[in-house]
Amino acid sequence: MKAIEEGHIRFEFGESWSVAEKWDDSRIFRDGLHKLNGEVLDEETGQAIPVGSRAVDIVGVRHDELYLIEVKDYRGYAIETRKRQTADLPLLIGAKVRDTVAGIVGASRAAPETWVDTCARLLIERRRRVFVIAWVADPALRVAETVTKRNMWQMERRARLKQRLAWLTPHVAVTSPFDGSLADVVTRSLPGAGRR
Repeated sequence: MKAIEEGHIRFEFGESWSVAEKWDDSRIFRDGLHKLNGEVLDEETGQAIPVGSRAVDIVGVRHDELYLIEVKDYRGYAIETRKRQTADLPLLIGAKVRDTVAGIVGASRAAPETWVDTCARLLIERRRRVFVIAWVADPALRVAETVTKRNMWQMERRARLKQRLAWLTPHVAVTSPFDGSLADVVTRSLPGAGRR
């Protein structure tokens, strides 16, 4: 079993997972693609513009299929607008997936590491499926929000993420990390969850 903590959630990946790595904290990401982070000067305004690479939280392999997993824990947040959930979140996750794909392929060429080579091979082999999972722990329903309204914007969020990632894979899911939808993964809430 491999345990990974992200925020106030602990994920335990069982024996069927040959790879389960916290990509955005891995030495390979930090010593590689993360070095592109910095600032450039906008010549017109003279202001510094941040430039950087992004990363999904977890990279996993189960039964020779690659999983790119992003975790968002909004418990305890009063979501200000649905726009953030339906427009900003799919774009942000799409950018993280894009940079993770580039980082894995680049790292497999630059620094030999068995698990990265496995992930890169699965990315380039056409017959292998790549899954993108957005594990989103949504806040509790607000008084003025109905279950129907919540379901509608969650469906829109899922559709927009699938659209953003159509260049890579049709296997995209947005689900709660606590619903047990991913086999051989146990999820636990850690102390402090939902408090801001």
